[in-house]
Amino acid sequence: MTTRRRVLGIGVVACLAGGLAPAVAATPQGAGQHSTPFEIPAAMKAEHEKLHADLLTLTKAPGRTGEAATRVAAVLHDHFVKEEELALPPLGLLAPLAAGHATPEMQHVIVLTDRLKAELPQMINEHKAIVRELDELGRAAKAEHNAAATRFVEELTLHAQTEEQVLYPAAVLVGEYLKLKLPHATSK
Repeated sequence: MTTRRRVLGIGVVACLAGGLAPAVAATPQGAGQHSTPFEIPAAMKAEHEKLHADLLTLTKAPGRTGEAATRVAAVLHDHFVKEEELALPPLGLLAPLAAGHATPEMQHVIVLTDRLKAELPQMINEHKAIVRELDELGRAAKAEHNAAATRFVEELTLHAQTEEQVLYPAAVLVGEYLKLKLPHATSK
């Protein structure tokens, strides 16, 4: 293992072991002292944790697979942190909103959804960078006959598509819906 890979690997493993994005709830910055934390749906949290754990295992693999997994982890880290800060907490309001429960306390999520909406092009670009690294991981996995790495590439690629096609738009819609339902709501 090269010194550069060892140092990068240690940093990535430390981030992964520490729970890349440990927040289970987010409170919008500047939302004031009456803000309510919006919990990330348990299913999404569990999916992220599984992806983290699987990637951590792959970063320990020998050869090209481990090296490629370490590069995936490096580009994935900040992106997952941003998702768990901006994109996932608003999704915790979907069930209450679908049941017709829009409350004034929910207006604080608009700060998150407005930021998500503004940062969406960058997040999509981050997905493209992640997919480029996943392609390399897939090639390494195929060459080294690493079925676990091949499955991980498929799972994370599908996860990214689900986020782009369903989760990000749903999170933005939570904020837009609240703006309609709570006419005095603002993103402050």
